Amino acid sequence: MAFRLNSRRTAVLTLTTIGAMASTITPVFADEGQGKKSIYDIPPKYSSHTPTNTSSSSSSSPDTKSPKLITAPTEEEQPTTTPTPTPTDRLAAEIRKGRLFLHAHTVLLQNHVDLAFSKYLSYEHSVTKTISSLAPPKSSEEKVVPGLLYVAVSTMAGSIIARNRMLPIRALTPVFVGIGAGWYFLPETTRNVADLVWEWEKMVPGVAEKHLLVRRGVEEAAETGGKAIRDGRKVVDENVSRGRSIVEGWIKKG
Repeated sequence: MAFRLNSRRTAVLTLTTIGAMASTITPVFADEGQGKKSIYDIPPKYSSHTPTNTSSSSSSSPDTKSPKLITAPTEEEQPTTTPTPTPTDRLAAEIRKGRLFLHAHTVLLQNHVDLAFSKYLSYEHSVTKTISSLAPPKSSEEKVVPGLLYVAVSTMAGSIIARNRMLPIRALTPVFVGIGAGWYFLPETTRNVADLVWEWEKMVPGVAEKHLLVRRGVEEAAETGGKAIRDGRKVVDENVSRGRSIVEGWIKKG
C-alpha cells in the first residue's frame, strides 16, 4: 500500500517536471541565427577599420543586395505609341459627321423657306396696297359697284354698235366707250387706275414714251376739237343773232 502511494507521487512529480520543461523550451529554426546580431558586434560607424574595398566587395559578392532607386522613365525612354481608334470611336465620329451635315442642310433649307416666305409677304403687301390705292377716298361720294355695272353695260353697248363695222373699229370701239364711261361714272377710281398704269409703264421706257405721244396727240386733238366746237358755236350764234335782227327789221317794216 505504501509502495503504491510512493509510485503515484513519483509519477505526478515526473509529469509536472516534464510539463514545466516543455513550457520553457522554445523552438529553434535553422534560419533564425542568420537574422540575429550579437550584442558584441561593432556597428559600422563605430568601427575603427574603414572598409576600402566596399564597392568591389559589394559587386563581387552575389549574396549582397543593394537597394536601387526606382525612377520614372523620361520622355525619350517612353515608347511613342499612337492610340488605335476603337469601333465605338469610329461610330461616334461618323455620327458626328452625319449630325453636322444634317444640321447644315437644315439651316440652309430654313433660310430658303424664310426668304421665300418673306418674298410672298412682300408681294401680298404690295398687291393689297395697290388694290386699296385704287379705291376712291372716303370723302368722295363715288360708289364703285354701281359705277362698274354702268361701265360694263356701256362697253357691251359699244360692242353692239360696232358689230357690223371693220375689225379695228369693232375691236377699239368697246375699249374707248368703256374708258369714257369710266371717266364719267367713276372719275376717282379711273384716275387711280390711270396713275397705276402709268407707274407700270415707267418700268418700260419705250412704252412710256409711246403713251406720252398718244396722250399728247389725244390732248391736242381734244383741244383742237374743243376750239372748233367753240368757234362753230360762236359762228352759229352770230348768224342766228344776225338772222333774228333781219327778221325783226322786216316785221317792223311790215
